[in-house]
Amino acid sequence: MKSMLSSLFSRLTPLSELERLILEEAKACLSPETAVLWQRQVDEINDVQRAVGGGGIALRRTLRGKPVFNESIAFPNKAAALHVATVVLQVDGGFAPVNAFVSSSEGFLSSIVYEGNAAYLEQLSKAKQAFEISVEAHCINDPSVV
Repeated sequence: MKSMLSSLFSRLTPLSELERLILEEAKACLSPETAVLWQRQVDEINDVQRAVGGGGIALRRTLRGKPVFNESIAFPNKAAALHVATVVLQVDGGFAPVNAFVSSSEGFLSSIVYEGNAAYLEQLSKAKQAFEISVEAHCINDPSVV
């Protein structure tokens, strides 16, 4: 009974395909050691909170509604706010490019903030028709460097 109620009232939201694409591209510009920690953190994200209008998202790891911080997968750089990478997304057909800023906080992936509105990119990623989205990452700060 308890598991049925918890599944009905659970608000955990997984990463979308577009968000996974952004995080995967950002990981590609990191050192191999940092990329391993990055992937482990991405795998543990189970609660994504999206801002209304597609302006950004908060990436969280939770257990029973409370944030969980697994120190064994934390980045060495535990800055309060660290801009890790900028990922540029471009769709052919006259759409303006969208920049996605990926950040960490206290050693953990914490957010993706879009410059502009990425709602149309989310819609395109869900469309049945194939759209070519080109993605390019630019590393700003290595989270393994203190």
